[in-house]
Amino acid sequence: MQKIIHTILKVLLSLLMLMPIVGALGVFPAPTADLYNSPQAFAFIEALMNSGYLNPLMGIVFAIALVLLWLKREALSAMLILPITVNIVAFHLFLDGGLLTPGASMADLLFILNLYFLWKNRSVYQSLFEKA
Repeated sequence: MQKIIHTILKVLLSLLMLMPIVGALGVFPAPTADLYNSPQAFAFIEALMNSGYLNPLMGIVFAIALVLLWLKREALSAMLILPITVNIVAFHLFLDGGLLTPGASMADLLFILNLYFLWKNRSVYQSLFEKA
């Protein structure tokens, strides 16, 4: 039963990781101000979009993490997306009205799933906290 739950969570994380990949390919329409709860949130997203490199970079990172996830490198995959996940959650927390808004639901799920895979693979990270 635990293996089935793990696989379901892996599929859910994979689906969430597909979003920035597909977004970087330009499949989704450009975001509009009405999608966000504050002008600051939209200004931040607009700045990211106008940078020209950040969305493709995030798409590449998520694509690599997605491949790693299914090549039994879950620990590396979870660590790779952790900084982006934390930034997405911080964006919703500080700029977009909080973590309980409808727009933050996918970010919340991404964060929870990322924490699950980090915790599940915690033994792999043990050496990172030992003195050299």
